[in-house]
Amino acid sequence: MFLKIDIILACGHRWMQKKLNVLLISFDDAINPWPYLTAFKEPIQIPNLQRIAEQSTLFEAAYSQASVCGPSRASLMTGRSTHQLGVHGNEDDIFKLHDPRIVWPYTLKKHGYYCSSGGKVHHGYIKLDPAVHAILYDDDHKFFARDRNIPLYAETTHFGGVQKGIATVHPEDDEKFHDARAAQSAIDFIENYDADQPFYREVGFYSPHGPFYTPARFKEMYRVPQITRPMAWDEEYDKTEYSETTFPPKYTFAQKNRLWKQSVRNYFSAYSHGDYHLGRVWDALKNSKHADNTLVIFFSDHGFHLGNLDRFMKSTLWEQVASIPLIIHDPRRKDAQSIIDPVGLIDIGPTVLDMLDLPPIDETMGQSLTGLMNGDRNPDRAIPTFFHDDVAIRKGRYRMIRYRDGSTQMYDLENDYWQVRNLGNEHPEYSHMFSALQQTSAAYGFKF
Repeated sequence: MFLKIDIILACGHRWMQKKLNVLLISFDDAINPWPYLTAFKEPIQIPNLQRIAEQSTLFEAAYSQASVCGPSRASLMTGRSTHQLGVHGNEDDIFKLHDPRIVWPYTLKKHGYYCSSGGKVHHGYIKLDPAVHAILYDDDHKFFARDRNIPLYAETTHFGGVQKGIATVHPEDDEKFHDARAAQSAIDFIENYDADQPFYREVGFYSPHGPFYTPARFKEMYRVPQITRPMAWDEEYDKTEYSETTFPPKYTFAQKNRLWKQSVRNYFSAYSHGDYHLGRVWDALKNSKHADNTLVIFFSDHGFHLGNLDRFMKSTLWEQVASIPLIIHDPRRKDAQSIIDPVGLIDIGPTVLDMLDLPPIDETMGQSLTGLMNGDRNPDRAIPTFFHDDVAIRKGRYRMIRYRDGSTQMYDLENDYWQVRNLGNEHPEYSHMFSALQQTSAAYGFKF
């Protein structure tokens, strides 16, 4: 009798050990960095993200389903579209509109995973409602203060540019930053987790979200005079009355070149700061007993304009805001690969559940990416991004935007990455793209 029970327990223990852990890591307002290794001549410095990509699957054409944080994260964490959820702006709280069990990590918890929070993965830096947190997580909420108050309790200096380029002076103040604390919390969890249950752990970084405060050494990494505007920016870009009113340019960088260079430096330095702490978490994982049994997903909620179209902002539907970094590290795969077919953040949930052999998400427009990771292709898939009732799709080489006033813009991303030349409705591919945009919008719950 006791021998039989021991055998069952031993088998159960081995089953648990075989289940992959999941480490979900997010950046906030992070551009898809790979074009920016060459775009401004002075490259963005992300050595840790690069070495992770060299051991993982890199999705070069990944897109957010919304161009602002709250809707994007709600879509990501549920596998549903913003219109299915009714979450269109940061003021819309998904957990006031839906049962918390709608998020796909709850499926992990329901199937025996130990679920641990750690930073901004859902929208906001404040605590979730305690009742919501108790449903989704097995541990307590962890609060890491945002960086806006750094100048109140650390000596700082200014480097110029948007948000003044504030930086701390003393190394002992490094640990006061949000990302230093978020990283250390994740490291402590990885090094000390010793339960038989597989774990799901979130790591939400603040970088490179404004105000771009960093320790001074990250600002000093960049040679401001070397930062150079792309020649394409000298062209007069296409404007519509709606886009110029709804997403007005905040800075006229064409007349303020020094301000632009300093501002790019500030954003790049914030990205490098996040990359540094990402590397700390990665090293802790790879030096731990969980190294060969932990699935890692790295992403951002949406991108950011760094001066193209005279904008230094998010919220628009152009490529630089819709396009995001996405890396999936499966420790069982020994070879790195890069996938160029378009995918969406909405695919992360279906992919994780598929890889863990767990029940799929109901009513999702997301798709498991395991087929692409195994060599399949889907180059003509249309991936949408929404801003309220404005919508854009990436399909093939083209990006099409349809604004709520009915105006449209279409661009050839292979020949016009910065989107200064609207191809117009006379282009041979216009009707095909517009039809795809209509069909995709309807499938995601929005008809215009």
